Amino acid sequence: MMSEASPLRQGLRYALLGLAALAAIALSESILQSTSSLYLAFAPRVYLDEAWALAALLAGLALLGAVLDQPRRPRWLAGAARGLLLALLFVALFQIFRRSLAAGLALSGMLKLALLTACVLGAALAVWRLQLEAQWRLASAAAVAMLSMFALQPGMPGYLLSLMKSVEARPAPATLQPTLRRTLVLVLDEWDLEISQRAGLFDRSPLREMQAQGFVATRAMPAGPNTLVSIPGMLQGRRFGALDSGGAGYLENRSGARFDRAHAGLFNDLDEAGIGYGVVGFYHDYCAIARGARRCHAEPVQFFPGWWAALTRSVKRGQEFDYPYSDFLRQWSATLAALRAQARQTLADPDNQVVWLHLNVPHPPIALAGGRAQSLALDYQANLDLLQTVVSELRDALQAAQGDVAMVLTSDHWLREKELWAGIYERQRGPGSGSAGKSEKDQHVPFMVWFSQAAGKGLQFEGPVSTTSLRELVPALAQRRLNSPAEIAAFMQARAARLGPSETQPFDDLHGAAVHAGDGHHH
Repeated sequence: MMSEASPLRQGLRYALLGLAALAAIALSESILQSTSSLYLAFAPRVYLDEAWALAALLAGLALLGAVLDQPRRPRWLAGAARGLLLALLFVALFQIFRRSLAAGLALSGMLKLALLTACVLGAALAVWRLQLEAQWRLASAAAVAMLSMFALQPGMPGYLLSLMKSVEARPAPATLQPTLRRTLVLVLDEWDLEISQRAGLFDRSPLREMQAQGFVATRAMPAGPNTLVSIPGMLQGRRFGALDSGGAGYLENRSGARFDRAHAGLFNDLDEAGIGYGVVGFYHDYCAIARGARRCHAEPVQFFPGWWAALTRSVKRGQEFDYPYSDFLRQWSATLAALRAQARQTLADPDNQVVWLHLNVPHPPIALAGGRAQSLALDYQANLDLLQTVVSELRDALQAAQGDVAMVLTSDHWLREKELWAGIYERQRGPGSGSAGKSEKDQHVPFMVWFSQAAGKGLQFEGPVSTTSLRELVPALAQRRLNSPAEIAAFMQARAARLGPSETQPFDDLHGAAVHAGDGHHH
């Protein structure tokens, strides 16, 4: 590389190297967190948030190179400009590898400050000791290393191609079948059976009345220990297992099995049966999976808070490094409001004979508009109270359509107090704030099937149940092959006898329950 460059060329060099560094600093939290991060990044428009900050910083770097790093300038001034650029590149490398460091040692505020200071001192040493050509080779090597990390992220080629594809038109809606029963599947995220029972949730309206005319399982096990693998398990009718990787519109487990539009389980079954359905959910890329849905809306969990916010994370105090807590808190109320609005619209169309609805409550933190985070116990209780309002709202919307309707209520996994939330809350809110009284080994979730026309026929089922049963259960409800709590109990008994304990055993390996995707941020 030439040691001298025109102002325009030097400005462009600074801008390009700066872009690599700034992108690595800002995007590593959301893109490099895990091998399935690109599956979650199905709303790329979020990467335009606060783009003004990126443009302003790049313009400043370009000006720095074009004006200061020139032969006519004093050597110390040109060296200071290059030192700043190298320091930015070194900080970007630190940001990429920060997760690995944090896994092996407590990354306190002082230690983080020391490491960032080392990046600055390393840049100063490079400018002082290395020849000019060697300095530029070092800068280029750092940029190439960072870009390679992003290029090697599982699913990256397919993800980039998906950004250039036009949105496919949805297939023609299925013909309405008047003999079908309107059925709503409501998956409430991180709804825990033990905590709900202790809070008296099932002794209050509307769940008290719904239990009196429904099937209620007392030993229901989720399809997985986190949302990423539990939802595929529910839809495919069997546990998905440990996650390996994911990309645009697909997840793949360690056995090579995939969850995608060709392996969507229940959604494909509804397509083949000619049952019109709608899907509203969050976190998962539902609209890439449920291609036959008459109506679909998916809310992403945005782990990218905007360019300025993402860039300033690198220099904030230690406890503010605790994500996804702050990411959830930033968007939880608005996400729930959007999902509720979409749910109302989807239920208002009677041609959506089956509706799949996945909501982000009672998953912490607090989802109440204007609510302030306090402790795990108080936030979770507030979300349980909100859950009651939401369930009542949905039940009333179903009943307004009149006729015979059914509603399945369940959860993707239990409250992960020990596995995730205790540590996060105590770091964010102080000692003692991370306890909600959850038993260490209890993994049960609520599971209820409510029939609008089964008054006085409620049944409490003590046998084993798995939420993987939804694939078979939902079409049977819609097609009126199961018509009472007693018939569902018989169905669950027969399914348990056929499959054995494989779908209802506790999860022994809870590593995947603690964070959000495969080996990084599991939800």
